[in-house]
Amino acid sequence: MTHIIFLIVLFFSFPDLNKKLPFYTLSFSTLFLFLAIRYDFGNDYFSYMNLHALINDGLVDFGGKEILFNYLNLLIPNFFWLIAIISLFYIISIYNLIKKNFSAKDYWFSLLLLLVNPYLFLVHLSSLRQTIAICFIIFAIKFAIKRNFPLYTILVLIASGFHQSAIVLLPVYFLLNEKKINIKSISIIYGILVVLIGTPLFEAILDRILEYFPHNYTYYFNQGYTNSLRSTLISGTLFLFLILNINKLQGKEMIYGKLSLISTIISILSIKVSMIFRIGMYFEIFLVVTIPFIICRLKRRSHKVLLSIIILTIYLGRYVNFFNGNEHYIYKTILGM
Repeated sequence: MTHIIFLIVLFFSFPDLNKKLPFYTLSFSTLFLFLAIRYDFGNDYFSYMNLHALINDGLVDFGGKEILFNYLNLLIPNFFWLIAIISLFYIISIYNLIKKNFSAKDYWFSLLLLLVNPYLFLVHLSSLRQTIAICFIIFAIKFAIKRNFPLYTILVLIASGFHQSAIVLLPVYFLLNEKKINIKSISIIYGILVVLIGTPLFEAILDRILEYFPHNYTYYFNQGYTNSLRSTLISGTLFLFLILNINKLQGKEMIYGKLSLISTIISILSIKVSMIFRIGMYFEIFLVVTIPFIICRLKRRSHKVLLSIIILTIYLGRYVNFFNGNEHYIYKTILGM
């Protein structure tokens, strides 16, 4: 069912259909319905349902760091309506990100990248708190592009009220500019990656940072889970694609490029500690605009086709592997309850 829905979404976003009429609206509407009526879809659906019940029964302490999520649950006492409203906010955020950067006939490629990479759209359906935070970060980046630090800060703090990890985006503002990345900076990035992967320094830094986060983060860190070598090589391929082509980007495209580059660096570092994948989620969403920007900037058609095929092959491989035996993502709806 999931695959069929995705094909329908991509069909309505097809460039020839959107030359005169806005068929792409059916793509986003279909995605919204897919999200809004889902039931028991993802790893954490019932966990959030139980949490919602506990909050509304007054059994959850409101002194936590993610107080805005608790109040949202109180504000919307029906869990299914909560899912629908979060889904609407998510679709609006994604639509806004794509619409502000591409014309209607080009939406299809961004939607394809969003859907075929299972660690974006599908994982977002499971991680409700962080998904809300990601939506606020998408809007925060718009103000970072406009160099409006106060509004950027406010949105990051709001995002942190739904998932505390979003606070790491606060200092990222000072890395986001339209300047090209020179050879010296690229060499420094490579050097830092080598040191962090080849020495215990990264674990030591992370251990110190986690002192300022809730104890469950330290618990996950101490479990010692790491990404596979295959996953790291895939992330490394995407990193090379970005680092070799990022200077083709212009203006605000460079800001999206730097955010995407950070996401691939975090993915590579996940070979040491897999839990930092959660931090990478704030940055990875911007790949859906960065990759099309880079492909468009390539001069030779053969290069565009080749790199597009390589990237889509990587994501399709992840997509197939994600669904292989993953019973948590068998699509059900509230209509079948």
